Amino acid sequence: MRVLGAMVSIYDKLIIGFYFLFILAVGLAFRKLSKNTSDYFRCGGAMPWWITGTSAWMAGFTAWTFVGAAGRVYETGTLVLWVYYGSALGYVLVYFYTSTRFRRTRKVTWMEAVRARFGPETEQFYTWLKVPLQLLLAGISLNAIGVFMSIVFGMKMQATLISLGITVTIVAFVGGAWAVLASDFVQMFLVMTITIATAVLVLAQPAIGGLHGLIQKVPSYDFHWSELERSQIVWLWIATQLWFKFSDANNIENSTMYLMAKSDRDARRMVLIPLIGSLVGPLIWFIPSMAATVTHPNLAAEFPLLKVPHEAAFVAVAMDVMPRGLLGLLLCAMLGATLTSMDAGLNKNVGVFIRSFYHPILRPRASEKHQLIASKITTIIFGLIIIWLAVEVDRIRTINLFDLTNLLAATLLMPMALPLVWGLFYKRTPGWSAWSTAIVGFAVALAARFLLTPQRVQHMVWNRSLTPHEITDLLLVTTTFGVVLIGTAWFFFTTFFYDATSAEQKTRVERFFYDLRTPISASVEGIQGHDEILYRLMGSLCLVFGIFILLLTFIPNTLSGRLCFVFCGGVIFIAGCILYRLSVLKKRRAIDAIPETAMAKI
Repeated sequence: MRVLGAMVSIYDKLIIGFYFLFILAVGLAFRKLSKNTSDYFRCGGAMPWWITGTSAWMAGFTAWTFVGAAGRVYETGTLVLWVYYGSALGYVLVYFYTSTRFRRTRKVTWMEAVRARFGPETEQFYTWLKVPLQLLLAGISLNAIGVFMSIVFGMKMQATLISLGITVTIVAFVGGAWAVLASDFVQMFLVMTITIATAVLVLAQPAIGGLHGLIQKVPSYDFHWSELERSQIVWLWIATQLWFKFSDANNIENSTMYLMAKSDRDARRMVLIPLIGSLVGPLIWFIPSMAATVTHPNLAAEFPLLKVPHEAAFVAVAMDVMPRGLLGLLLCAMLGATLTSMDAGLNKNVGVFIRSFYHPILRPRASEKHQLIASKITTIIFGLIIIWLAVEVDRIRTINLFDLTNLLAATLLMPMALPLVWGLFYKRTPGWSAWSTAIVGFAVALAARFLLTPQRVQHMVWNRSLTPHEITDLLLVTTTFGVVLIGTAWFFFTTFFYDATSAEQKTRVERFFYDLRTPISASVEGIQGHDEILYRLMGSLCLVFGIFILLLTFIPNTLSGRLCFVFCGGVIFIAGCILYRLSVLKKRRAIDAIPETAMAKI
């Protein structure tokens, strides 16, 4: 049995303590920029593409990558790459077509776009289902980082979840979307540099022998997937993952980040960051988990207290190679990845609740100031709910995080996503087409859950025994494609009833699609830029955090350990220098642009 808590040095603990203070400082730094709900939930639609693009990528990147996905990599090798490459394929369509449509909805929250497309009844249907479901997913995400911390520090799960949840809530409460996006940008550099350093250290181990040695030593099924399960199931599973990522990237709910971009051009350019990140990132993150099959072939014996020992694959290998202090930075990166997803999700759900339920239903005459105060109070309440859900998920879950996430996607998320995908491209359906399609999808998923038992599946398909992996994946495939095919057929079937809809509804739909065809104009939309202050604040944050990491080179370590800190801190410090310099140049240009008569009055 491996006890890792005793291996954590005082340096690691101090680094994590500083990180928590830094994240809280980010919220305070941006607290004055939220003057109304548009600022609080979407930064007034005035963010540059490189900030929104970073946040769009980081929002889907949590500790689940290093826990749930890492466990799956340990079991199946490179097959999991399709989960990420499916995202890349989805982003291709977003780049060429969907991104500008998202931005042109001109809404504060994605749920308001649902109302514009399908009507207020559908808006309420989705609000009442989506908000609780998204809170549950946030709780699962928090649970993933709790697993990570419990492995490393030997901490009790409940105490870990509570402290992390409170931190996320405070950041979202104080700074709103501004703080969420700013912290995403800084944490992107931390996550990438520390995972690159970890991968290099892992490959440098004599037991691995570099990238060539790793490829030679890992189990053959890491690259030959037919050894894991029947090839037909493998390819069906891949097709399922491709659909998940396509529908996730191209449905109206995903418009949240794009609503923050200040122009059509920024909305399109921001897609490049998650697109490239989805292609390159996994090649780095998977190395430690694959190496674990060589250096830690029996994780169950090392971590008997974990419900799913394979989820410790990344951590176990990282612990072998980390110099003093670098483990603390790695944990900060994992925290950053999870906190990024959680605070973005928390902010998004609060926005939906306030703009689609509290204001129109409970307080239709509420002022902007009243709504902003209510948003902050709701942020605290939702944060507490997420913490409670994370604790409950840890108590009752019996399957690994990877399969749990897929199960929720197939049975709950997919039925609701279908009309949000097709409704963005096709307009001749009545308002009730969305909620009725979701109900049909739920019915199909429920039927599949009870009718397609493992025994029935293996008799129906091959009439011989299937492995547990094959059964799990085949159930996922049949549920997903059943929902997609029947739900899609129902959505387009409702076309026959479009002509019978009211003139008011047709006018609303026509207006929605007219907006999708109309480019965003900053002057017409009244979009106020904040480039100078954004560059200055984010440059300052990167400088502070970069200097802190560079100072860690004084921790007693080997040369390779010190170089890791130089690399991580140096990249963040240089980014801070560039951003701060750009803020100075923008300020000078703004002053030069002021007419001489105005300067004389000043």
